[in-house]
Amino acid sequence: MMDQGIVLTKNPNVAYRIYDGEATVVMPERAEVKVVNEIGSVVWDKIDGKRTVEQIVESALQSVLADFDVAPDEARRDILAFLRELREHGMVS
Repeated sequence: MMDQGIVLTKNPNVAYRIYDGEATVVMPERAEVKVVNEIGSVVWDKIDGKRTVEQIVESALQSVLADFDVAPDEARRDILAFLRELREHGMVS
């Protein structure tokens, strides 16, 4: 489980670009590229080094529910799982 009160910051060594609603995230130090779907890109865009996990989830959840046909509980679980995945891959800290 991820602490809801921590502030997430994008790894400064990560390069990214959002094009047509999808983010491409490049981690040169790990020779890894991740293409993030539209919902993941909404979440990625909310990570600004100022918002807590809970604030990121709430902000992204509003956008996701407004733009995509998904149940609120499912969206929340998916957003949290995505944030954990980003952290495990070193894309955020």
